[in-house]
Amino acid sequence: MLLATALAVIATAAPATTPEIQAHRGGAYVDGRPAYPESTMPAFRAAARRDFVLELDVQMTKDGVPLVIHDDTLDRTTVCRGPVAARTARQIRRACPTDVLGSPGSPLPAKRTRQRIPVPTLAEVLALVRRTGAKASIELKRFDPAGASARALAAAVARAGVPPASIVVQSFFPPNLAAARAAMPNAQRAALTVKAGEAASVQIALDAGAAWVSPQFPVDAAYVEAAHAAGLKVVPYTLDRADEVRAAAQIGVDAIITDDPVMARRVLTG
Repeated sequence: MLLATALAVIATAAPATTPEIQAHRGGAYVDGRPAYPESTMPAFRAAARRDFVLELDVQMTKDGVPLVIHDDTLDRTTVCRGPVAARTARQIRRACPTDVLGSPGSPLPAKRTRQRIPVPTLAEVLALVRRTGAKASIELKRFDPAGASARALAAAVARAGVPPASIVVQSFFPPNLAAARAAMPNAQRAALTVKAGEAASVQIALDAGAAWVSPQFPVDAAYVEAAHAAGLKVVPYTLDRADEVRAAAQIGVDAIITDDPVMARRVLTG
């Protein structure tokens, strides 16, 4: 009740800033309705066309190919079952298409579809970034202190001809950010944090040489002020309701991560 009341009060005021919008997993929703399978090329193309930042996740296949898929298993979003790392990229691309619109398990609705869209490679998404001039915020999902995934990302960015300055590498794991710093020194980094780690997140981001800190929403104005005082930008996740978007803008966040970027833009500009 207290959170709902606070959000309602904040939502009545004019936003203090207009945050950048990151399309979470490509932005699978349009005004609350599932429009695309998450983390697929149709979603990313629509997000790029609307000038949203492409937010995505990278998992490594058995043969070391970076695929764009959120989970470390294929179960939730494709017709297959089992770990991504147990199959080659070719096997997944041929046999394991997505079969659901939206993001199953999120608070927003999802539904099965007869569409069959392949899981994209990172190379495909980066080609879209290069072609459209979009920006991308890419999460390294697995704890990888040896840095193999960061080096694979750096190599893919270089092969695609994407300027590293248009890339943000994000992770919940500081060693991943350290590896990304070594592999892609000209890319920005974002330290993701869950609620339990929020108190230490600003310092963790600073220690990682990150430009961004990405807390789980809600956060308050004091948190944003502390992060800004430390020279960090704030991009909370995942804001899928209009009142959340308004509240985040009011406390001065620099960007938001949302499954419904069309809704967010309408709220922020309307």
